Formats: sequence, structure tokens, C-alpha cells
Amino acid sequence: MSLRKTEAAILHVTRSGPRPLQKAPRHGALLDILVTDRVARYWILERPPGLAGTAELDLLAAERFAAIYGDDPADWTIRVDPAPWSERWLVCAIPLRYATELPRTAAAEGWRVRQVQSRYIREFNRCCRHLDANTAFCVAARECTTIGLIVQGQWRGIRVHPPLTHSSAGFDTLLQRDCRQADLSTAVLRPVVVGSLRAMAN
Repeated sequence: MSLRKTEAAILHVTRSGPRPLQKAPRHGALLDILVTDRVARYWILERPPGLAGTAELDLLAAERFAAIYGDDPADWTIRVDPAPWSERWLVCAIPLRYATELPRTAAAEGWRVRQVQSRYIREFNRCCRHLDANTAFCVAARECTTIGLIVQGQWRGIRVHPPLTHSSAGFDTLLQRDCRQADLSTAVLRPVVVGSLRAMAN
């Protein structure tokens, strides 16, 4: 973990749970909690006509989560990115024990939690300003491979696959499958791959 005052240390949450949390090197040291995509859940939410506000949006997202995954949305923190110009929004859900309980534990150890994010969201936010309107944005990490499809600036699909080191299919095949499911052609998308296994996608 970083000791610089201007940088945040990172606490990784893997499929088996958070890595050991050290005591903060000084009170109020910054900490980011990074949740693997094997734990986070994603889907694309279409903008409903006549949306009344954020309360209705939160309710709709919770209903869709329950319908897709069959879990109780009360056990998850669900975040929607309702870009005003978009008709389809990316939604991410993180277990409540990592989104709220883990930050409280970290605070008790002297940390100031700056943000709790999934890996895909973190990487997308870092790169989104440099992406084309038609992009297949992929995070090739050690625990999984996450591919999101964006066409004309609109989210069309997102899927989490096994890591490339344990996948019987290569990146090109995974991308073709995801595009086929979203009724898209790979020809219209520019692949952008980040992550520790990005070299395996070339």
C-alpha cells in the first residue's frame, strides 16, 4: 500500500474476499477499494419513457437486478450512470458488505475511503475520454475478462468471462460471441484492451 500523502492505497477485493487490511500508516490516509469483476455484476438498462426522477430510476434498476440475477437487491449497492444523452445506461452492482461495511472497517483502522469501485468501472473511467464512439472496451485481468460494447456512444452489452489464461477461447472469439449476442458486427468496433493480461488479447 502506498505511503504517499497525495496517493490512495488500493485494497483489492477478490472472489474469495478482501485481501488483508493493514492499519493506516497515518490517520486519514486515502484508500480505494477495488472490487473484482468476478464479484461485481453488470447489465445494460434502457432508458424508460417518462422517467420521473432518480427514485424511480433506482427502483427500476433494483427490479431489473432481481429479475436478471434472482438475488435480493437490498444486499447490493446498485449504481447507474444515467448520462442524459444516452438511451442505454451501464449499471454496476457491488455487494453491500464491500460497498458499505468494508469502508467502515477501514475507517476503524484509520483509513479515509475515497471510493469503492469495480475494476471495469475504474478502468473505463480512466480511459473513456480517449475512446471512439464505437468501441469494444475490455479489461483483461487475472481473475476475469470483461468486455463492454459501445456503439455510437451507447452501451449495447457487457459480459464477464473467465480470464484469458483459463479460457478455451481467445479474445477475438469472445468478442465475436458478445457481438453476436448483441446483434452487432465486430467490424464496427475498435477493440481497446487494458489490464495485466492485455498482451494475450493481441
